Amino acid sequence: MSGIQEPPTGPATPPDGWPERDVAAEPPWDTKLDGNRRRPTTAEQAVPWLIGLVLALAGMLIVALALIFSSTDGLLPAFGTPSPEPTLALTPTPRPTPSPEPSPDISLEPTPEPVASSAFAPLEIIFMQRTSTSGPVHLFSHDFAGQETPEPLARDDRGVDQYSWSPDGAWGIALVEGNPLGLNPGNSAVDLGDGFDGITFAADSVTAYAVRATLSGSNDRAELLSVNMATGAVQVLAIWTYPHPTTFQQGAVQEAQFADDGGFNRVYVLQDGRVVVWILGAPEIYTYDPATGVTGTTNRAPLLWSPDGQLRIEVTEAGSSSTLTVRGLANEARGAAGVSGLVSHVRWSSLNNQIVFTISTSAGGGVSQELYLWDLETGSLAVRLTQDMRSMGGEFRGVEEHWKP
Repeated sequence: MSGIQEPPTGPATPPDGWPERDVAAEPPWDTKLDGNRRRPTTAEQAVPWLIGLVLALAGMLIVALALIFSSTDGLLPAFGTPSPEPTLALTPTPRPTPSPEPSPDISLEPTPEPVASSAFAPLEIIFMQRTSTSGPVHLFSHDFAGQETPEPLARDDRGVDQYSWSPDGAWGIALVEGNPLGLNPGNSAVDLGDGFDGITFAADSVTAYAVRATLSGSNDRAELLSVNMATGAVQVLAIWTYPHPTTFQQGAVQEAQFADDGGFNRVYVLQDGRVVVWILGAPEIYTYDPATGVTGTTNRAPLLWSPDGQLRIEVTEAGSSSTLTVRGLANEARGAAGVSGLVSHVRWSSLNNQIVFTISTSAGGGVSQELYLWDLETGSLAVRLTQDMRSMGGEFRGVEEHWKP
């Protein structure tokens, strides 16, 4: 080590200017004259050097430890440093730092990720299910990680056509032959009117919006209605008239997929509070702003994004197969999964890491529909949740749908 010399192993060389000493010419040691004191051996002369070396090394070690534990740049990371975020799905593309707006050219403060409600289990899903191959459709809630059997929410021999559940998970609306029934678990269903074709909840979990389309001469008349779940009051907000659309029937699997995605008349609530009404065959897609009462049109149906607004699912079809692609704000592909069948009713979990959806396939001259779960963090393949061939329209309970234009 620099600055420390090894102790001498032979006769010492005197410094310059000192008289040389002839040890061989000196008389032997006489204990009577000189006492018991004797000349130190070479090993004894080395002891002070060794002690100094040990003390020097100990001092250097103490200084090094002090530097390590006084700085977060040392050998140990600072407490609470997050681990790298996992790559989504099957494509090993690193996950970039998210921006809360869909434009990649705008840099804003990130939006905190929502926290799952403690009132509902992470895999508590509301879905529709037939009692038999040709039986009526009922509405159920099921914690797929805990419960053995689903809990019925709405049973009717006429069957449930469609439903919507409030973002806070407290109550919902089921459409039975167009009649909206208010559902509050543990209480009797409440009749909210008639003739509804589509239904959805606003972010406040109290207001619901519905669309009702009726034939008016050679035209159709579409009404946008609001429903107050606390009072049961129904109000007409806007009316549009358009030429009666001409529709055609597709194959059974395509028809089942179309119905599971909302059917002929659909209503959405955007993140900015505006309401969008989509009607098959209508010349326009209509909008309504509850804050101002102003109506308008848009050129496309809204897209569903994850609750944090950072990811969306793109579904593409090739024959009887589908591909689900996870895309980010810049439309970049973040992962993909291929499935056999046609995909419908994709819905996000509250933590942005899972989706539930329906797969429709042809089976025995009819249509088989099952619920599937895809975990985006682990990158595992889609897992089938139901085994009865009659389940569809699933969504996580207590999650607000994040629609953007």
